[in-house]
Amino acid sequence: AVIWLLGLSHSPLTLWLIPLSLLVGLCFASLGLIMTAIAPGYDFFMYYFTLVITPMVLLCGVFFPVDQLPPLLQTVSSILPLTHAIDLARPLLNDVIPANSLWHIAVLLGYALLGFYVSLVLFRRRLSQ
Repeated sequence: AVIWLLGLSHSPLTLWLIPLSLLVGLCFASLGLIMTAIAPGYDFFMYYFTLVITPMVLLCGVFFPVDQLPPLLQTVSSILPLTHAIDLARPLLNDVIPANSLWHIAVLLGYALLGFYVSLVLFRRRLSQ
């Protein structure tokens, strides 16, 4: 609704951003749960933001095109979940159906489900100590 009110897009494809945002939120929440399960203290979360979140934002095409990165960093970027989220969201905002959308959705679902499972195992291990 905000995108439409600001006149940035009037495409009905932008409505697909709502379930996409829920999927991306679930994906990153499961990764955050893993960090919560292994964190010995509050200060440990600074490592997560410094070593995981910040490089992910810089490598995944949020600010800079992934195509202009060196080949090694392009490979690293293709593994990260934020790249798949951006590859889905950006075309939707431009009134284009994303290429390989099922692949990107599958990768995000995989991160969410695997991250949730790993966090459950880690929380059970931590709580049993």
